[in-house]
Amino acid sequence: MRSEKTVLFLCTGNYYRSRFAEVLFNSVADKMGLPWRASSRGLALERGVNNVGPMEITAITALEARGIRGVADLARFPIQVTKDDLETASWIVAMKEAEHLSLLQERFPAWTENVEFWNVDDGPEVLDLIEREVMDLAARLIGGGRRRGSDPTKAPAPPPPPVKEPAKKPPTVKVGRETAGRRGKGVTTVFEVPLDDDGVRRLAALLKQRCGTGGTVKDGRIEIQGDQRDRIVVELEKLGYNVKRVGG
Repeated sequence: MRSEKTVLFLCTGNYYRSRFAEVLFNSVADKMGLPWRASSRGLALERGVNNVGPMEITAITALEARGIRGVADLARFPIQVTKDDLETASWIVAMKEAEHLSLLQERFPAWTENVEFWNVDDGPEVLDLIEREVMDLAARLIGGGRRRGSDPTKAPAPPPPPVKEPAKKPPTVKVGRETAGRRGKGVTTVFEVPLDDDGVRRLAALLKQRCGTGGTVKDGRIEIQGDQRDRIVVELEKLGYNVKRVGG
């Protein structure tokens, strides 16, 4: 039995580009006897609100035109990437650097240096390009596995080791709401955040994005427009904070 390694393809919605690459790569690997297996995930499934069904029909049609039919992975719905997916992958490819580097920096910053970026736009004309990229990747893996621009005598860099959770309790962040002096337009406040100024501003930008509203940072306190307490508590807990609600 072959000892298989894994390639993880990433795009935004796991609906079109990464899915096409996954299925095509597995077909190529089977034909070449390559001991690699591909999977695919999305970095931001919430942005694919207009996606219908498990996979873009033009990608399925293109695979069928290449003689690839009846594959179970064509029928599954998009899947959001997790840290476990990144940890178990031997090789990670994101479809487009200009689109996906920022998502990785925001959601999985420890992995940005371990991802190979392609330059594949989101459009029906890119499937031939993905096919060429997949064939190039397969050839490099057969040749011992090297990343573009790297020394061909060196093996690809291994993924970072799993982050060990500290024994101490996670930090506590306070979330409240203020309306006084704001003419009825209250704000949700986040304070006592154990980050430096840049870290607080990055966290504020993330919370504004997740809440779909404006906000600012004043004296180390994050202010998000409106009553966003429930949403912000959820987002902070996802980031590993303990959250204490103060006030009403």
